[in-house]
Amino acid sequence: MPISPFDIAIILISSVACIYCIVLSRRLKALQNTRNGLGATIKALSDSISAVSTTTDETRYHAGELAARLARLIEDAKLACDRVEDQISALEAAHQRVQAAPVPATAPAPVASQDPLQSALATTNEKMREISQLMDRLKDLTKGSVAAAEQAPTNLRPLPTQLRSRMKVV
Repeated sequence: MPISPFDIAIILISSVACIYCIVLSRRLKALQNTRNGLGATIKALSDSISAVSTTTDETRYHAGELAARLARLIEDAKLACDRVEDQISALEAAHQRVQAAPVPATAPAPVASQDPLQSALATTNEKMREISQLMDRLKDLTKGSVAAAEQAPTNLRPLPTQLRSRMKVV
């Protein structure tokens, strides 16, 4: 049987196709290699996603804790404000009683009428110090939360406008 030019062409085309398949197979194995191929890239991305997910969960947990602490501090400040208002009203009432009481011109001023005034003034001063301390603690917590937010990776940070709206302190 004689060999025709079509047979030679088919053999050559088949040989080229086999060589091409071998090259493609090597490239596919290199691409699936878990050390430096696409498999390694996919594995690195999966690890990064799980790390970001863990960090996000931790950040949410810490933000919840900070929100709870801030709520407690705000409640403490409100209670302190109420106590200060009560003390101010008691001080004003004592002041009005002292002014309304007639003082004899020859007799010295009674010590008992100044005593409630002094105690009310001392209590008011103590409450003002307490409010100042609470406000300082609140400012320190706010600064700490801002510093923690700034230390977080840039992709996990809230926008500056979001952070400012949550941290308004009167």
